[in-house]
Amino acid sequence: MNDATILDRVKTRLGSTRPPDDLINELIQTINDRLCIRLGEEKLPEVFNSICVDAVIKAVRRIYYEGISSENVSNLSTSFYEDILSEYANEINSFLKSKINSSGNGKVVHFL
Repeated sequence: MNDATILDRVKTRLGSTRPPDDLINELIQTINDRLCIRLGEEKLPEVFNSICVDAVIKAVRRIYYEGISSENVSNLSTSFYEDILSEYANEINSFLKSKINSSGNGKVVHFL
C-alpha cells in the first residue's frame, strides 16, 4: 500500500478542516489492516485504495461521535454503521470470488 497516496487523497477530500496527519495515518493503518484481514491478503491490493480512502474519511468524521447508532435533533438525524467496511461487502465478496476462481483450487460450499 502506498500510504502517502492514501494520505494525500484523504487530506484532499477533508480540505483544511482535518485532524493531524498522525491521527489520519493511524486510521489509514486500521482500515488497511481490517481490509487485508477480510481479503485474506498480506498487502492491500491497489484496487482497494479508494475504498480505504472512503472508509478513512468516514472514520475521521465519526471521531467525536464514537459510533453513534442514532440521534435526533429537530429535523436532523444522525446514525452510523457499526462496521464502516460493511458498505463495501459487495466489493470484498466479488474480490474473494474472483480470487477463488482465478486460483482454480478454491472450494465453495453452498448451503441450501
